[in-house]
Amino acid sequence: MATVINKDNRYITADSSRCAGCLTCMLYCSFRSLNKFNLSKSFIRVERLSDRETEFEITFADGCDACLLCARHCPYGALTGSQAGDNG
Repeated sequence: MATVINKDNRYITADSSRCAGCLTCMLYCSFRSLNKFNLSKSFIRVERLSDRETEFEITFADGCDACLLCARHCPYGALTGSQAGDNG
């Protein structure tokens, strides 16, 4: 199932079926916001679904400004980002 966030003509699509739960997105988000790594302060959340070792849920907190940093650094392609006017 895909989740889409849209802020100021920037879009992030989260495909939880591709997520490996590495938390790279959360680390980058917290570092951008705080200048230090703190998973609890990230605006993106990756949570393991109970009793499912390889299934995750990806959600975004209200403070997410869709900066696209998480999508640029997702090693599994679970997050993709685009900006209005991008050529593809």
